[in-house]
Amino acid sequence: MSDRRKVLVCIDGSENSLRAVEFVRDLLVSNDAYVTLLVVVTPMDCDYFMEKTAPACDVDAISKAKSRAAASLLKESGIGYCLSTMTGNVAEMILKASSKHDMVVMGRKGSGVSPEISMGAISGQVSHHIKVPLLLVP
Repeated sequence: MSDRRKVLVCIDGSENSLRAVEFVRDLLVSNDAYVTLLVVVTPMDCDYFMEKTAPACDVDAISKAKSRAAASLLKESGIGYCLSTMTGNVAEMILKASSKHDMVVMGRKGSGVSPEISMGAISGQVSHHIKVPLLLVP
């Protein structure tokens, strides 16, 4: 796998992130690329996805829920991928993971962004600090 291009696709379960996966599936990935789907789970996700009576946040369950549609798209297309889950500040975790990849692809805005805003806070932060090519998909 060392001679294959490594593409990091950041997903949060939103339609915008799914379009990024579709772009990778349709236009970007060839036989010499490998995709890592990255989900960053935050405390806000724990509050949203977990029942109030749950003793702890199930990070793996949240990651699987957020990545289900994206993983299905890649699997159906025969594209090799792995799922990576991190916890913490989303932009910082994307930047950390990007150092092991040749390119990062993500939606221009995430699930929490108002339609009036052209770029989300996370994609803006990542774009200012990333050291590898970044493709923002509208």
